[in-house]
Amino acid sequence: MNSKFKVWVCALLPALLFGCGGGGGGGTGGTGVVVVSSGVMTKGSVILNGVRYDDTAANVVIDDKPKFPIDLRDGMVVQVRGRIAERGGTAQQVEAQIEVRGTAEVTALGVASRPQTFVVLGQTVIVDDFTVMSGTVARNPLIIPFDINLNAVLVEVHGLRDSGGRIRATRVEANTVQMADNAVDEIRGVVKNLPAGAFPKTFTLGTQTILVNSVNLITPAGATLANDIVVEVHCLRNCINLAGQFVASKVDVESAEDSAFQPGMNQRFEVEGLISEYSLPTDNDFIVAGVRVTTSDSTKFEGGLSTDMADNIKVEAEGVWNGTALVASKIEFKRSVVRLQGFVTVSTAPTFTLNVAGRLVSVEADSFTIFTIAVPPVNSTTCVQVRGQRKAGGAVLPPIVTAGEIRNCGNGDKPVIQAPVEAESGTTLTLLGFAMDVGNPIGDPPYVDLNGLPLTPAQFFAAVAPANPGPPVVAGTLVKVIFDAPLVVKQVELED
Repeated sequence: MNSKFKVWVCALLPALLFGCGGGGGGGTGGTGVVVVSSGVMTKGSVILNGVRYDDTAANVVIDDKPKFPIDLRDGMVVQVRGRIAERGGTAQQVEAQIEVRGTAEVTALGVASRPQTFVVLGQTVIVDDFTVMSGTVARNPLIIPFDINLNAVLVEVHGLRDSGGRIRATRVEANTVQMADNAVDEIRGVVKNLPAGAFPKTFTLGTQTILVNSVNLITPAGATLANDIVVEVHCLRNCINLAGQFVASKVDVESAEDSAFQPGMNQRFEVEGLISEYSLPTDNDFIVAGVRVTTSDSTKFEGGLSTDMADNIKVEAEGVWNGTALVASKIEFKRSVVRLQGFVTVSTAPTFTLNVAGRLVSVEADSFTIFTIAVPPVNSTTCVQVRGQRKAGGAVLPPIVTAGEIRNCGNGDKPVIQAPVEAESGTTLTLLGFAMDVGNPIGDPPYVDLNGLPLTPAQFFAAVAPANPGPPVVAGTLVKVIFDAPLVVKQVELED
């Protein structure tokens, strides 16, 4: 085991045990700290938010249907209740949720858009390089993330809602035998536009109007339908009436139905999702995947800076439940922040090539990219600064970065690469697939810590650790390298 990684684990475990306690609901046996966690899973048994949970004896439910652990698949959004001990976790209950199931509608605009989109029952679904496609289409990352051929196909979509109510798909299932229930259409979302008064009444989920004919359709019994709560609505296949309304056969109120996944007071709680209701750079109260999160001066940020927080940024919030909110001890950016500064050499919109001190990076802009310069960047000697995330695909070179923001350069137009450390060998660090010797910066000071204070070479390299694929998964140290010339490093900084 890497010695720096070992020290990190040993330092973390006492903090978890101290901060979590055992309060708030106990469990159904086993050892370790009680935890409630939600987010996008990877198979094996269930890997969620960097923890591998043994699901052998877990009670598994997928979309309200009793299932087996073998039915859980990559890209599903799940809730887990279990325990975390030194060597991993044990899942006691696992519930997978879907956002929508129905017939896909793909328009020419949706195929041509970046990222690509389609619509199911009034819900806009966005697919990107993180989306697992099952029984549908294959990836073609050299052209576009996917070749969508889903029109008029029954699909089941797992994903995360953004601040506009759109679904960022993490799994698109078109294999009917793997669906939770291929005989029922369904939408999950936040109730809006619900009027007062007696039933029948309507409300909206996204752009789809829902018709509920009777209070008796609301489950569990005694639950109340209201605006701004999360519900699942069901009906038999193809139940849109002539008025374009989805005629509900059942409405599940999530807060009443999922009480087993409500954390207890001061219990460890983790949630992965997209930020919403974030208003200011100093905002410390916002929403992640429907859960209210608060931060403080002691909250640790990994994979990015607190100033990188914004609506629709994907994060994992980790902390304890105080009865009304998750009090975050850590916010981890799920796509570690990459910053580049260089010169555009080739531009074939919506992609361009950036030369960063002789290293070529392919940058992709899409409909979510914020531009403060000409759109798109053109071939020129003008310096361009990019903030974004490395696109999935491993150690492919040249690396591909999906741009969140493109702006004019600063820092005297000096080339910059900021990314998590992927590998470390002596004084050579690998960032974005580029191996760079940073053992002799010419700047004053040559090495800088998180607070902008100088470090000795020994202090700097002692603080740097490469990524660990897990379990548990650990992101590499975030490092910024500033160049004076293609082969000349000016300064190296630790980032957080």
